[in-house]
Amino acid sequence: MTKKCILYTFLTILLLTNEIKKVSGQNLKFGFEINDNKRSTTIPFELNSNLIIVNVLFEGVIPLKFIVDTGVTNTVLIDKTYSDILDIEPDRKLILVGAAGIKEVEAYIVNRTNIKVQNITGTNIPLLILKEDYLNLQKNLGIKIHGILGYDFFKNFIVRVDYKNELMKFYRPEYFNRPMLFYKWIDMKIEQSKPYIFQKLQVNDSTEILSKLMIDTGASHPLMLHKNSSEYIQLPEKNVRDILGAGIAGTIEGHAARIPLLTIDKYTLENVVTNYPDSGVYQDIIRSTGRNGTIGGGVLKRFKLFFDYGNEKLYLRRNSLIREDFDHDMSGMTVVAKGEYFLEPYYEVEKVREGTPAYTSGVRKEDKIISLNGNSGKDLSLQRINETLSKKEGKKIKLKVKRAEEILTFTFYLQAFI
Repeated sequence: MTKKCILYTFLTILLLTNEIKKVSGQNLKFGFEINDNKRSTTIPFELNSNLIIVNVLFEGVIPLKFIVDTGVTNTVLIDKTYSDILDIEPDRKLILVGAAGIKEVEAYIVNRTNIKVQNITGTNIPLLILKEDYLNLQKNLGIKIHGILGYDFFKNFIVRVDYKNELMKFYRPEYFNRPMLFYKWIDMKIEQSKPYIFQKLQVNDSTEILSKLMIDTGASHPLMLHKNSSEYIQLPEKNVRDILGAGIAGTIEGHAARIPLLTIDKYTLENVVTNYPDSGVYQDIIRSTGRNGTIGGGVLKRFKLFFDYGNEKLYLRRNSLIREDFDHDMSGMTVVAKGEYFLEPYYEVEKVREGTPAYTSGVRKEDKIISLNGNSGKDLSLQRINETLSKKEGKKIKLKVKRAEEILTFTFYLQAFI
């Protein structure tokens, strides 16, 4: 198992949207609006593992952090603790089914909540509340995440996402002027509140296919393909077994590999790291949507994007990140964050795959990281650890760990697996 892929957190929550509409469909004003009737507003965000994270004020009282996720429909509160603090009574209980269709979890609907994101206010927002933090994102991101903003956050606006400068700009549609200079636009189909585009993939040395791909800002992987969605989508010979992400039903397993080319309009991306979930995991989704896969933040961060849900258009322009290689773990170990979010986190080796550089050097499960290539304390974050262990084959890694009461130092060199 490689450490990098554990961060490919698929926020694939199968919401019972019709049930939510039943409790929210009253004659009340609800939705997200820009404050003071302004034409637009800019919202800074934090980019962590290719995920967009914004500061939210929940019910005008509690500051929280939410992921902006085009792959889900409704606003989601991951941990019921915060609604309990405010004595918010749920309107309905739901049972949600995970992507594999084999595990059910408990959730609740509150039909009217208020959420503020900088200069955007959401009034009477339908909120899905998970009974527990099933996603456990802190473990995989190193910071506490409290919720998710989905389709409801996008549908009333035209939204520019600038990954490189970590800014989003929201426009009221009537005041939006179509970007002309250097931007390309492509058709974007909104189905069941999710955006899809149809683009070309070269899945091996000779086969090129037109694929239906969901645009998912809530997935940190570059690309995910479903093997059972097309006879041409097969697992490449060079691959590595991996944990690909985490959903409400637990971990999502499969393989990581590379495809030669992904084409988005006139832009061509080469040697794209691609996740292949185990067959059956997304079977119901494939059957109901016909999608072949998902484009995640690992690709999206290479562009400036305008999402125009109302006119079903996606405008895009490359940025300087377009030239970066697609990285994948080259150490063979998975590192996770431990400790409560309000304390200083520490980082621990969760698993090490046999025969990899980390394992051969002596690194083992439950080793606690003290320093990595001289970085320690506040200079060490989970994102920095993952970036260091994913770049430049042959790079020398010096790792100091604590094992029980021993302090051990290991040296190894990164090796590409795919």
